Amino acid sequence: MYQMRGNRVSPMQEEEIAYRAINFCNAIGLTTSKRRRKRYDMFFESLSIYGVTLDVMEDKDWEALTYDLTIGHCDPASLTITVPNKIYVNACLGEEHALAVIFHELGHLLLGHKPVLHFSAKEPTRVEDAEWQADTFADIALEAIGVRTQQMSFDFYM
Repeated sequence: MYQMRGNRVSPMQEEEIAYRAINFCNAIGLTTSKRRRKRYDMFFESLSIYGVTLDVMEDKDWEALTYDLTIGHCDPASLTITVPNKIYVNACLGEEHALAVIFHELGHLLLGHKPVLHFSAKEPTRVEDAEWQADTFADIALEAIGVRTQQMSFDFYM
């Protein structure tokens, strides 16, 4: 039996997630390029053009609010991603783990995650797990833009 890590959402296969992640990267102009350094700060700021708010909280405020149990949050209803300052600063510098956090939260938005509240005799599967879907989105997007991914360590910044 699969152990869910997040909300149960509409099922989505890895191929569909890859299609969306790669198209997103192409649409916003973040593609693999060895010629120039990517300006992630400009990319993050440009999200507002699409109605996405990237809310950066002071680290101490984040700690007080979340007890450092999480390093990112997404509110699909308001199209808002909230991260602590340390994640934002490191992501702007191109640090892989910090970028993975922000792309994970973007995955929740771009995959249209809304909890599916239903009683089912069927056990949930991996393709219905919002966290698996968002991780997969982030992994594929980071590969598409030329950032090598490794297994994520969620306690890296704690």
